Amino acid sequence: MESNLDLFFDDLCSEYYEKILKYTYFNIKDEASARDITQEVFLIVYEKIEYVFNHPNAGGFIFQTAKNLTRKHKREVYLKLMKEINDDNIINFTSGSYDISELIDKEIDEFDYISDVMNMLSEDKRKLYNLYYIKKIPMEEIAVRLGIEYSAVRMRYVRLRKEIKEIVRELAKENF
Repeated sequence: MESNLDLFFDDLCSEYYEKILKYTYFNIKDEASARDITQEVFLIVYEKIEYVFNHPNAGGFIFQTAKNLTRKHKREVYLKLMKEINDDNIINFTSGSYDISELIDKEIDEFDYISDVMNMLSEDKRKLYNLYYIKKIPMEEIAVRLGIEYSAVRMRYVRLRKEIKEIVRELAKENF
């Protein structure tokens, strides 16, 4: 006789498996990897089934797990590609999902532009960026340090990310 948790897991698989598979495939465009990631998502869900059972948004947990694993996969592919490119400038593709425009983009040294982006921010915004992204201080602690509400700190980071994206767009228009 199946337990409530087993039935719950079966229901989650029925409801979310195809959705997660489509989500991962849409993001990485490789069916085998999308299937692997989807299996890993549901393995994690199974391992944490009691937590997921009590979670107020089980579907949100599942999609967040898929998002995190998809990002991890993209980072690994990127690092592998960079290693292959840097090994005597020989490119050894294991997947046909890359095109020449991606390779050209990889040749741009983004580190040359970081200082330009940072210099276009105000001193307060550079400090905020440094605390969270460089020093890895949690937002709750930053709020205490700055003597402001946590929600205000979160909103400042939302605005900061938006401003940085806009600066990067402008630099890209000017230089590329």
